[in-house]
Amino acid sequence: MKRTRFAHLRAPDFTDDPHYPAAVERAKEAVRKLQEAGITDAEGRRIRTDLPFDMRESSDDGQ
Repeated sequence: MKRTRFAHLRAPDFTDDPHYPAAVERAKEAVRKLQEAGITDAEGRRIRTDLPFDMRESSDDGQ
């Protein structure tokens, strides 16, 4: 089997993303809203696991 050599592979130089801090703040705000609404707990797990009546398999939505 013939081998191929790659000339000096190296990772590209990364720069800081100027949008990252704002994205982190938006994510924190979304988590806070989910916790306040009682959807998730402090660990990020869903508190309620039941489905609304109209989304249950046994519901007849007329279709």
